[in-house]
This record gives sequence, structure tokens and C-alpha cells, in this order.
Amino acid sequence: MPRSYPQAKSRLEAALQALRENHSRVTAPRRAILKLLTHEHGPFTVEEVHRRIKNAGDVVTVYRSLAAMEEIRLVRRCDFGDGAYRYEFNMGEHHHHHIVCRGCRSVKTLDFCVADGLERMARQLGYANVSHALEIFGLCRRCQKKPLEMAGA
Repeated sequence: MPRSYPQAKSRLEAALQALRENHSRVTAPRRAILKLLTHEHGPFTVEEVHRRIKNAGDVVTVYRSLAAMEEIRLVRRCDFGDGAYRYEFNMGEHHHHHIVCRGCRSVKTLDFCVADGLERMARQLGYANVSHALEIFGLCRRCQKKPLEMAGA
């Protein structure tokens, strides 16, 4: 179950303003997508976003909207290794990672980051615009109790 964000309305207004400042159109689908992402912590696949929003347009519109928002860093794309990218709100967010169960595909947020020191080191070596992506995979307690072939191990 996705967790809700406090102060979602102000986060939505800030995100819409960021779209405008980046010369991106504020369309009904983009507004609806941002409302979902600022009110609930995903991350969500394009198909999940499309299913959850009535006025999001077609799947292609959702994909293009998310890609445009990723380009201006309003959303972050996550790759959990299953062939489906997932998206979550990124503007002003605390940096975090995810742990994904290989069996049931459940996702938990990890608020601790071990790679921050590596980013600092890269900057000290003269690199700019440094970022990283890190996702952890394992078997949750529930899936550990299942036979191995069913748990995706």
C-alpha cells in the first residue's frame, strides 16, 4: 500500500510551478500525474499511473509526460530489474533507495544511502552533475518461507 505524503497540496503547486519555469505545458494529464505522485509514494509503473488516473489520456501520453518530467528532474525513474521502469516524485525529496523482494516484488523504502560518499569523491575528482541509482534485491520474510522455485530465488 503506497504511503501518503504530508503537505501534498503545496508539493503539487511547487511541481506545477517547476513545469512552467521549465517551459513545459501544464496539461490535464500532467497535472493528474503530478497529483498522484505528490500525494502517494510509489514508485509506479506507467501502466499503474494510467490505471489510477481517469483523465491521464492514453498510455503513450502518460509515458511522454513522465519522460518530460524526468528530464527536468521532477520525477525519478527506478529500475527494479523486471523490465518495467517505475516513477516517483523527486522534487525536493530526501534521497532514498529501495529494497525489492525477488519473490513477491514488494518494495520497501530505504532512507539510508551508502553511496553519498562516493558521489562526494566523484565531485572531488572534478566530475559535475553527479548522481547514482542503487536498488537492493532480496527475499522478504514471507517469501523465504515459500519453496525456492516459487520464491523466485
